[in-house]
Amino acid sequence: MKVNYLRVSITDFCNLRCIYCRSFIPEVRLARSELLSFEEMELVIRWMANWGIKKVRITGGEPLLRKDITILVNMIQKIPGIEEITMTTNGTKLCQFASELKQAGLERVNVSLDSLNRKRFFQITGYDKLYEVLEGIKTAQKVGLNPVKINVVVLKGINEVEIPDFIKFGLKNSLIVRFIEYMPIGEQNKKSLYLSNITVKKSIKKHFGALHPLNFTSLNSKHLTVFTYKGEPAKYYKVGESESIVGFISPISNSFCKECNRLRLTADGKLYPCLLSNSFEDIKKVLREGEGMEGVKHLFDLALLKKRSLRNSLHLTLQKRPMFQIGG
Repeated sequence: MKVNYLRVSITDFCNLRCIYCRSFIPEVRLARSELLSFEEMELVIRWMANWGIKKVRITGGEPLLRKDITILVNMIQKIPGIEEITMTTNGTKLCQFASELKQAGLERVNVSLDSLNRKRFFQITGYDKLYEVLEGIKTAQKVGLNPVKINVVVLKGINEVEIPDFIKFGLKNSLIVRFIEYMPIGEQNKKSLYLSNITVKKSIKKHFGALHPLNFTSLNSKHLTVFTYKGEPAKYYKVGESESIVGFISPISNSFCKECNRLRLTADGKLYPCLLSNSFEDIKKVLREGEGMEGVKHLFDLALLKKRSLRNSLHLTLQKRPMFQIGG
């Protein structure tokens, strides 16, 4: 599997405190000097485009909290060889930025949303911002950041009762809902929250009928078109006899490591071959010591070697940094 996808975290700050991500982490943010500047990010992505990177996803923390985010999107959009720019966001600021992001060159957004119930949303995130997220989703669709995908981390004993509600929500609003298995990231991981997507599928089948696998490059229904690619972690299905499309990302019950095509660049310039791996290359150090493209290419190649090794290994030095610091 050729690596052609770079996830770029642009901030470690988030305005939610989700129980599986940062709720128990002391509030210690990176100093601004520790963050890669937009110019440094653009330069690294420009070089990596020459080495095979074609897709860029902007993440956080919450990326829309980084000042002048639309400037960065526009900078990346102008890089020859970059075919797609997308973003994962918690949606709380989408109303404010959706139109500007579209104009700057962003193509699509994935919105993290773990509950459609106001009280449960507060329980999971620590904030009463469900209304803002729902309005942000509507705005993103209105300006053309489609198809909007909804990422739902299923938490045992907390939001699993909402699985049918999310299917109905997706169908009613022409959204693609993707159920994601909770992953043991960081030192605060809570194994008791894990629920297999096998169980999620059983719940959907019980309420809506059979799940029909969709394995095409372009997945079409009456209301939606989903563009997928080789290395896409989600497996998509048509729900029963409806026009609803649902996705499953199952890193625990159905590992996709051998098919993974991505690297991760953190806000402080660490290049990770894998979300779960504690191994990284320090891009920022090489950049700021003036080693230039040659030095970054050396680290890029090292990351690729490590990724190939991880694909064939069952043993990882599990990631110690929390999810919000490495871009989810």
